[in-house]
Amino acid sequence: MNRSRAAAALTLALAAAPAQAWRMFSEPSDGRIRPIQALHEAGKPREVLASLTPQFIATLRGTDLRQAYILLGDDLQKIGRPDEALSQYQLGVSLFPKNVDLLVRQAMILHANGLDDQARPLFMRVLAVEPKHWNAHQGLGEIDRRNGFLDRAAAHYESALESVETRADVWRDYAEVLLDLREYKTADLALRRSLELEPRRADTFVLLAFARRSQGYLRDAADDLETAAGLGAGTGARRARALVLMEAGKFDEAKAAADAVLKDAPGDAAALWVRARARLADDDLEGAQRELAAVKSADEREGFGVRAVRALSMEINRLQSRREGKSYRE
Repeated sequence: MNRSRAAAALTLALAAAPAQAWRMFSEPSDGRIRPIQALHEAGKPREVLASLTPQFIATLRGTDLRQAYILLGDDLQKIGRPDEALSQYQLGVSLFPKNVDLLVRQAMILHANGLDDQARPLFMRVLAVEPKHWNAHQGLGEIDRRNGFLDRAAAHYESALESVETRADVWRDYAEVLLDLREYKTADLALRRSLELEPRRADTFVLLAFARRSQGYLRDAADDLETAAGLGAGTGARRARALVLMEAGKFDEAKAAADAVLKDAPGDAAALWVRARARLADDDLEGAQRELAAVKSADEREGFGVRAVRALSMEINRLQSRREGKSYRE
């Protein structure tokens, strides 16, 4: 997961998982933090921050004090001040070193900023206290995937899903690891589960198309990419659909799909290549040569693929030589 996705996941996780400090009812609380908690839940971060002055915080103890640091960090995050949020989480952890809410928040913000060497031990501390904490397993799964430890990453996602089996994003991220592992059938199942929970996610349909193509289900993959494009996946999904249709031997459909790409992205090398292949399939060698010239011109700008262009050029030359009764040596 890249940094922007990690940051988005952090925001989603914080919104979806309210602080667990309220579970510890046996600890001191005089209820003074509760009106500020209500402001937080009402989506008023600036009012929360204005209320949590150093003077007020100095009067808090136990659960209320821990909750104050959680609210400070969470609402600083909401208004785009992550560095200050991290400082509040760190201060809270220094006072409450075994509190999983503070630990996981500190770890998540470090991870979102690419500081995985610092985030990992914090996630591990969370699991030492609460072995099934899903945020910690998710964070470790993301770190392990980034570092290429795919089996470990998959195991962490599986542990996370034991606790949050209704989180579409966790199923989707788990499926990405399975795709990396080339476990395409299991990835397919995980993506279908994600779509059951969140049916209109374009990126999930794109991933499902990759899983189905890898299993040989080319028509299904093309249909998934068409759905993804309809949900806003854009030119990339339409381009992939044209290539999958070409791979499936559906030349007329592939050409139509390529034409749709070229309307939005004139000179797109991949779409031009599909058109050239489609013309070649129709035995239109002259047309294929014209399209290939356009591909070569576009490829200089886009780097579509020297090997693909060369292979198509050789195929056209071979067929042209056969038509002219010449021998052609590759």
